[in-house]
Amino acid sequence: MPAFMRTPIAGRNRRRPGAPTARSRVGSDAGFTLIEVLIGAVVLIVGIATLFGLLDASVKASYQTRAREGATNLARQILEDARTIPYAQITPSSITEQLQAMNGLADSSGVAGWQIARRGITYTVTVSECSIDDPKDGLGVHDATFCKDPGESEGTADSQPADLKRITVDVKWVATGRSPDVRQVGTLTAAGEAVGLSASNLQLSVPKVAASGAPVVTTEPVNLTFTFAAPSSTTGTVWSLDGARRTPDPTPEKGTTWTFSWNIAGLSDGVYKVTVQAVNASGVVGPPLTIPVTLIRRAPAAPKVTAGGFNTVNVAGSAKKVVELQWQANSERNVIGYRVYNASNERVCPEKESTLSLALSCIDFKQTSAAKNLTYTVVALYRKAEGELLSEKVSEGTPASFTIAGGEPPPAGPNVPESPLTLVHNADGSVTLSWSAPKSGPAVSFYRIYRGGTNYNERYDVTASGAVTTYTDTDAVGEHSYWVTAVSSALTESPFLGPVTG
Repeated sequence: MPAFMRTPIAGRNRRRPGAPTARSRVGSDAGFTLIEVLIGAVVLIVGIATLFGLLDASVKASYQTRAREGATNLARQILEDARTIPYAQITPSSITEQLQAMNGLADSSGVAGWQIARRGITYTVTVSECSIDDPKDGLGVHDATFCKDPGESEGTADSQPADLKRITVDVKWVATGRSPDVRQVGTLTAAGEAVGLSASNLQLSVPKVAASGAPVVTTEPVNLTFTFAAPSSTTGTVWSLDGARRTPDPTPEKGTTWTFSWNIAGLSDGVYKVTVQAVNASGVVGPPLTIPVTLIRRAPAAPKVTAGGFNTVNVAGSAKKVVELQWQANSERNVIGYRVYNASNERVCPEKESTLSLALSCIDFKQTSAAKNLTYTVVALYRKAEGELLSEKVSEGTPASFTIAGGEPPPAGPNVPESPLTLVHNADGSVTLSWSAPKSGPAVSFYRIYRGGTNYNERYDVTASGAVTTYTDTDAVGEHSYWVTAVSSALTESPFLGPVTG
């Protein structure tokens, strides 16, 4: 190349004296620039946020998988347990009650519906049953107990059309933004078991009421007389009250009609289940036919208040003076709740008038002074009859008064139970707590167990008496912390013993 072409352009490729070369910048130990640090921080934050997002999604997916697995297992258990019920005793009106009476299937909540808690998850269970007419032996007349399948047809050739029974179990649980549901369906057959004859048209005939198939009795007869129909081949019938067989057996009347009487003298008001069954020549007892009978003849008696007094409880971790009452449950079946009023006739419990609470204790958080006597009134709630129907309005029964003597209770009530508070895991999954009675101080009426904390709303259970110094928690799934207090006959509590965790 000619020399004139190699002459550098002015100002180009010139280096300022003392400026670092590219090689010297690479090896410099001056650190990162601010821009580089900010970019690195952003990358790190994005990475951590993504990681936590993945972790949160993993936890939610694990919970939903566990919840669905539990629901599936519960539905399968219910279907398997349903197969243990005699075929003739499975009816749409009785199957839920029969299943709830089985081990592990009891309703775990006082709210409407059937709730079962498993592994910390509460499931809502719905079970339905309907009959299926197999056309192989002809079709019969279908009543309301038959499945309403598309294309279903009826006939008159089959006098016993209930050849199969379909049981449907729906298990639901709460999930954000969704309504998950596990459904299991099973079909049962008599499997060689004699189905028996079916009774029909069970109703109250004396006294006369309009809704004889679900009567409400408001008068005071000694006997209620019922009639029902049974097939002409019936050789005998039986009747039961709330599942318990009663005597004497029904007697045949004109044609296919049978009759029996129920003596209601001395019984409390409430709802009872009257059931009849037909018996054939082979002694096979047919499926049950049940109607509810409601007795509403008088207001509930006054509740029996058993204890009351001043106490100090923890509310959100702070000690607060209160008044406590407790009473025995009324024996009447028609009691739907209780209310407590103070001396000024102000409702103390429950907090809302619309709430129907069957709780047998009440805490008055507004009364802090113990200087004077305090009188409280407790009433049982029920629904009166309006004609032959139950009123939607809630009525109050006979009130019971209880006066708490003024004056401060002992500074700490009974002495604290003697330590140590021990916890033992049992083979069946339960845990047993043990402690010792106080060596001195006021007498102990019973011990109160707290689980999860010491606030008043974390009260868990009580012992039967002050002589019992152990307690077994049969629902000890997972790890829990426990405390124990000694309680006097005036409901004043000792300081806490505990916690013990396990």
